[in-house]
Amino acid sequence: MILFKRVSESFKRIEGREWLLLGLETLGVLAGILIAFELQEWGSRRSESARHRERLERLFEESEQDVAVVRSMRNIMRELGDRESRFATILNAGQCPPANIWSAAGTVNILPSIAPPRSVYEEMMGSGGLTSIPDKRVRDAIKSFSAYLTFANGQNEYFRSVQVQPVPLDDKRLRLGFRADSEDLETSEYDREPLCGDSAFRNRLFEATATHLKVVSYHETLTDHAIAMCGRIGASLQRSCDPPFGGPLTGNDLKTLQAAIR
Repeated sequence: MILFKRVSESFKRIEGREWLLLGLETLGVLAGILIAFELQEWGSRRSESARHRERLERLFEESEQDVAVVRSMRNIMRELGDRESRFATILNAGQCPPANIWSAAGTVNILPSIAPPRSVYEEMMGSGGLTSIPDKRVRDAIKSFSAYLTFANGQNEYFRSVQVQPVPLDDKRLRLGFRADSEDLETSEYDREPLCGDSAFRNRLFEATATHLKVVSYHETLTDHAIAMCGRIGASLQRSCDPPFGGPLTGNDLKTLQAAIR
């Protein structure tokens, strides 16, 4: 009671102007606290925004490498597929293909794994996924590329398990050689006329060619997905997709890029 009485008497001695000053000081303290919280929150948002952009920049650079790698593989597979298609078409017409395209009988079994750089993507997926990317079109492009890459490699594994050799290694109409001074260490010679007249060889060649052309189409589609992903990530950063090797995008690849960023 004595303490309460003393406090009451002290308040009575405070004049009106002092109450005003006390109120202003209190408001100033409260405002300072609110401003400090707001600055802290602003700094946190700015720091998170910087981290997000840094991750997206790294993912964009990786996507440029992805385009370069899958485009290079697609071009190789496209060249093989064109030669194999010509070979099968000539054979199907009842003619024996010329010697300069008989390598097609061996390349129809080339089913390379597709392994573009993925470390930044995997790092992002391991630390919260793609939720930090606000643009849905960018997220969708990244998901589409990743999903199709998994599908294409899965198809490769399946086709390897059921692939047919048009000319088995123990076939006497095939002679393999070795040249240490050549980029292609292994050489092949075929007894063309006997093979062309063999219906079993023709059947195996047609089946293997049809399968290989499917694989080529997977490389084509995967390249389109890679370009779309690179284009959309780049557009969100106001940067242009520029593969680090293989030259700039041209032709249909350039059209795919332009369609992705419109």
